[in-house]
Amino acid sequence: MQVNIRKNRKCAFCKYWYDPDNSAIKPKYPNMGIWEFEYEEKRKCLKTNRDKYAYSFCSKYEGKIE
Repeated sequence: MQVNIRKNRKCAFCKYWYDPDNSAIKPKYPNMGIWEFEYEEKRKCLKTNRDKYAYSFCSKYEGKIE
């Protein structure tokens, strides 16, 4: 799935979503903020201590990509 990370706050792009090697995301058009992510990936959120899907979102979001 492709998203604009400047407008969408998906867990896959949050610094608290545990994916240290960023294997679930990859740039598509990074200069425009368009990235791809693996929709069904599931990882632990380090802030809430719960497993969350890459497409999820929450109020504790902090982007890991500038």
